[in-house]
Amino acid sequence: GKVLKKIVESGKTTDFEELTVLHPSLTWAPDNKRVALSSKSGGYDVITIIDAETEISYELPFKLAGIETINWSRDGNKLAFIAYNSRQSDVYIYDFSTKELTNLTDDLFSETDPLWMPDGNNIIFSSDRGKDLKQTIPTADFQMFNHPYKQLDLYSINVKTKDIKRITDWQYSNERSPAVSSDGKELLFVSDKNGINNIYKIKIDSLKNNSLLPKAYPITNSLSDLGQLSLSYDGKKLAFAALYNLGYNIFMLNNPFEIKLETDTLKYTDYMKSLVFGKSSDEEKVAAKTVSEKDSTGQQNAAITDSTNQKPKIFVGQFEKDKKSVDDTTKTDYSKYVFVNDPSESDSARIEKRDQLFRETLDKNGNFLVNRYKINFSPDLIYANAGYSTLYGLLGTTVLSFSDVLGNHRLIGQTSLQVDIKNSDYGLAYYYLKERVDFGIQAFHTARFLYRDTFFGSELYRFTNFGLIGMASYPLDRFHRMDFGLSVLSVSAENLDNSSVPADKSTYILPSFSFVQDNVLWGYTSPIEGTRYSLSLFGDPGFTKSTQSFYSLVIDYRNYFRFWFDNGFVFRLSGGLSGGANAQRFFIGGTENWINRTFATGGIPISSANDYAFLTPALPLRGYDYAEQLGTKYGLLNLELRLPIIRYLLTGGLPLFFQNILGVAFIDAGSAWDNTNKLQFVGKNDVGTTVTKDLLIGTGVGFRLYLLFLWRLDIAWKYNLDKFSAPRYYLSIGLDF
Repeated sequence: GKVLKKIVESGKTTDFEELTVLHPSLTWAPDNKRVALSSKSGGYDVITIIDAETEISYELPFKLAGIETINWSRDGNKLAFIAYNSRQSDVYIYDFSTKELTNLTDDLFSETDPLWMPDGNNIIFSSDRGKDLKQTIPTADFQMFNHPYKQLDLYSINVKTKDIKRITDWQYSNERSPAVSSDGKELLFVSDKNGINNIYKIKIDSLKNNSLLPKAYPITNSLSDLGQLSLSYDGKKLAFAALYNLGYNIFMLNNPFEIKLETDTLKYTDYMKSLVFGKSSDEEKVAAKTVSEKDSTGQQNAAITDSTNQKPKIFVGQFEKDKKSVDDTTKTDYSKYVFVNDPSESDSARIEKRDQLFRETLDKNGNFLVNRYKINFSPDLIYANAGYSTLYGLLGTTVLSFSDVLGNHRLIGQTSLQVDIKNSDYGLAYYYLKERVDFGIQAFHTARFLYRDTFFGSELYRFTNFGLIGMASYPLDRFHRMDFGLSVLSVSAENLDNSSVPADKSTYILPSFSFVQDNVLWGYTSPIEGTRYSLSLFGDPGFTKSTQSFYSLVIDYRNYFRFWFDNGFVFRLSGGLSGGANAQRFFIGGTENWINRTFATGGIPISSANDYAFLTPALPLRGYDYAEQLGTKYGLLNLELRLPIIRYLLTGGLPLFFQNILGVAFIDAGSAWDNTNKLQFVGKNDVGTTVTKDLLIGTGVGFRLYLLFLWRLDIAWKYNLDKFSAPRYYLSIGLDF
């Protein structure tokens, strides 16, 4: 087969958040130009009509909790589909001419796989309704668990009268995925009657005048699971899915209604045989014992050509038992065998024990016992790690995460204990995730030690931050959300070498708001396709102290362009501004987690408790030192090309194996400033050449290698529009932006 065209792609926009890939929820119109499919959109399932040629699409005017298995009528005027909610699933019809949506089977039973008959008056579907053909309202004493809901059979329903007729009644098996002949007299369907899903055919024209159910015959005898039938309108080509070569593939069968096997019944699997022998009639037992099958012995791996004029063929697999005998049982390895206490116990006995255990959860009337849900936390994740911060050195952290069974409540604890509590990091967070809006509360304490240059020399300072944060996150859809927060921070800076210096302490009350969009797909070490951006506004209104008031607005926009499968180009634009009596500062220059770092300021540019809490790096800007520029405003542009250089590399001597060694080429440009009126990006130098002034530009190449964790090596040059500087080498760790 050959892929001609991709007409829709999910996972990127709110129109197609997610396609319902677990069910065949796509159907072609009779004109072979339009496609109807179901997808997730805004938290609901919708049906979208797409023109395969122009790719113009529109949604039908309804949204339901769930939609699957759509089928277009042969006159092109109606759609039949299955819609479901937490209570039931039903067959629905949508009329394009009247714009009306009709529920055909409004009952407690479950339906699936609707199929229009050629006359347009009847629909074939699969259901667990059993003998209930009247669509009556269940009585008060009706209990669904007493109904044989595990058995699916085929039925037909008249769209005008809503009369239902039964087509199959095979105990212990499921019949589904019907496909009808062009004259409407024969039907193909999938059934696991023998324990494996195979394709059967049945004559249904006798249903009109005969109350007896027609007999069905198999047309395949496969050991692999078959399903999702799709038949051409002329009935000469049948496409279906089957497991082959460790994956599901699409196969085609020509002239399926002309196929006749040498047997009318397939041999039962051991499990199905145990059910039939234990509970079926004597006639079925005899049939199960006497049926034989004939398998082809050759391996079939040839493409099926157009054989409408050829004799029909069916290819089946063959299972061969290992007939080797064990001469010396003392040399047999039984380490991976499981020996049960009672190997003679039958499947039926085990089923009976299971049923007995199930009945113990019911009251004397057979009703389910209702117990109040109790929140019991169990550990999800417990781990300890060691890290390295380019600003604060070595760090170690232990994380403990707990949640309840339903995932509605989550507790996360984090600690990095040092000599005592005052010098340690620790925090505790609780998240309530039951409703659409996620709520959380977090308390934490952090401590960092830095040397600062003072009048008396270099002195050790301890910076601490104790905070309490309340937060809420509201998803607008799968790709957009709004985050709200309210924080109370108490920060301090203490001189540990000179106790006479008073501590610098401040308390901030910080409301915050963020709008986030994110639909990216990840590649090897970074996003490779999609768009993500965030707009954040936060600050201190000055409730506790007017001299501490400030506001900050930060935006970060990233677009990832994918080409040639795993190659990518990244466009990133970010910026921020802060104002008020105590404006936040930003610094640019360097890259994240830079190991061989250098500072343009001679050291870490933290001069106060306010800087410890709010000083924010805007990175990367390669070719320059950390804190090359500082200011209350900044703008940064990053352009980066990401390509796989070496997919696999095995070294000689010392056998080291590397894979997916990536290469990058980049341009970074940005500036940080305080006074916009004095900002000058470019200008003239002493000899009259145009050069950069406040604008910093860096360009270069780099490599990415995963060895225990991701290593990054970047070689960058400064560029001032006149010449390039000497190269700078950046060794860092971590993922790319």
